[in-house]
Amino acid sequence: MVSELEALSVPCLEKAPKTYDDAGLEDPVGPASIKQTLESIREDALVRQQNVAQLRDWIAKHPHIHRCRTDALFLLRFLRSKKFSFLVASQTIERYLAARVLHPSWFQQLDVRDPELSHLLDIGFVIPLKERTADGCLVVLCDWGLLDPKVHTLDHSNRMHILLGEAYGEDPVAQCSGVIAIFNLEHVSLAHHGLISLSSLRLVTRYLNNAFPVRCQRIYAVNVPSAAMWIVNGFVGFLHEKIQSRFKMVRNFDELKEQFDANLLPLEYGGKLPKSEHIQAFREQCERYRNRMLALDEMSIDLDHSESYSRNAMLDDIEGGAVGSFRKLELD
Repeated sequence: MVSELEALSVPCLEKAPKTYDDAGLEDPVGPASIKQTLESIREDALVRQQNVAQLRDWIAKHPHIHRCRTDALFLLRFLRSKKFSFLVASQTIERYLAARVLHPSWFQQLDVRDPELSHLLDIGFVIPLKERTADGCLVVLCDWGLLDPKVHTLDHSNRMHILLGEAYGEDPVAQCSGVIAIFNLEHVSLAHHGLISLSSLRLVTRYLNNAFPVRCQRIYAVNVPSAAMWIVNGFVGFLHEKIQSRFKMVRNFDELKEQFDANLLPLEYGGKLPKSEHIQAFREQCERYRNRMLALDEMSIDLDHSESYSRNAMLDDIEGGAVGSFRKLELD
């Protein structure tokens, strides 16, 4: 357990504070390749400073945003994920705030001390690996079949992934280098089908496509049983083409090791450190960021209008044409 002294302070949520928090505006310290990574996302000191200032001015004047973080680390999360395109980053902020309002069961009360979240963390449902790739990517391992269909819903999965995203969202190197996701579907059974529908897959991927500030570098699906193929096809089929192109399905972890540094994995999957060490590091990170994550519940945006991030626009019919958009996946 992280002590209160080690817990991070809560950033200001005023949309136009008297002074802004500029911590994090400096160059991120990372692997030797960080310079090339910054170049690839069009980042330098001047671009960083100008874009953060522009976003702050935009938030202060935004007619529908009432409360929002304006500290540099929070805003850089959106700018870096969108390669410093102000327009796309600002749209993502609107949709991120809207998603928080529309899906409280996903976003509200992200507390690692909550019994349900704590249990899923303890069993290793989703784990950020302790060590990064050579270029600084954060690697996330999810064993989706560990959800108990008799107890859990898709909301539990969403909450855990968002808990992880918020706990590591301020990491400058992860913001720049991105994330690799590995989904182990070995334990998925027919009983899990009741947790998922085409509409729920569409809803989740809509958030990933439009409102989730992260650089997704690769997605692997490992040990996919035939019973889970329609889930994988549906999930990937709803993703943007750019992310689809970064998806790979592999038969098992031995095959994954041909494309991925196996040393990063938990010992139980052929790596070095036992799963328990990765889980403990995740819990400590959640404790350290606990107050900040809970404070996010106080951010607010008005959704009763006709803009693209309005309540109606964000909750429109998501079933139409769903099946036709699927990408047929096959093992190599």
